[in-house]
Amino acid sequence: MSSAKTSPTSVPPLHASSHVLIDADDVSLVIGDTKILDEVSFCIHSGEFIGLIGPNGAGKTTLLKAVLGLQPISNGTIERAKSTIGYIPQRGSMYDSQVAISVMEVVQLGSRGDKKVALAALKEVKMADSAGQRISELSGGQQQRVLIAKALASKSDILILDEPTTGIDERSQDEFYAILKKLRSRGIAVVMVSHDVDTVLTLVSRVICLNRTILYDGPPEHFEADRYLPRLYGRQHRLLHHDHKSEGDN
Repeated sequence: MSSAKTSPTSVPPLHASSHVLIDADDVSLVIGDTKILDEVSFCIHSGEFIGLIGPNGAGKTTLLKAVLGLQPISNGTIERAKSTIGYIPQRGSMYDSQVAISVMEVVQLGSRGDKKVALAALKEVKMADSAGQRISELSGGQQQRVLIAKALASKSDILILDEPTTGIDERSQDEFYAILKKLRSRGIAVVMVSHDVDTVLTLVSRVICLNRTILYDGPPEHFEADRYLPRLYGRQHRLLHHDHKSEGDN
């Protein structure tokens, strides 16, 4: 792979000595007359926990699809090291009550039928006792843990999650995030899209703020929420940044 490049706002380049898994340089995407992505540059290293934030229509899902190889780009390059990417979509977008598939069968899709590997992955996310249940019978948090197990069974080096905790209760969210931290400690790169900005800032090792182009790429402690969020989200800012002050507060 070529020398890794990050957004010019990165301060400083993170994990410079770790293994580069994805290197995106000057990626642009135009659909019709609309520019969806504009000269986006970033890289993903092993062991990173990246929070990808930005308003609706910022290009976050399109960028994920480009990284996954599902969306052709108009300009630029995306280089991928020899690695496996596990993708966990928004809750409910993969399996519904009409799909009669068990938890074990879902995870075996990742392990290529190897039941021993699938069971080990389920144990890691504390879902082995539910192996025989239909995935549609599980709670949202349990379903997401099963999808993580599927990614683990496929030996993923990168885990990409799109709004993984939407509609999940707080306790289940805490358990879910604890699993993600554990995976990061093993060198698995985690990229998570979320509108829960406060949670992102406390969890991740790196924040990428996207609005068609990268506005910020760096440590969460250096992210100036008051600088970026009102401009990006407008009236959504109070809800997204969990500002619980009353309207009379300053």
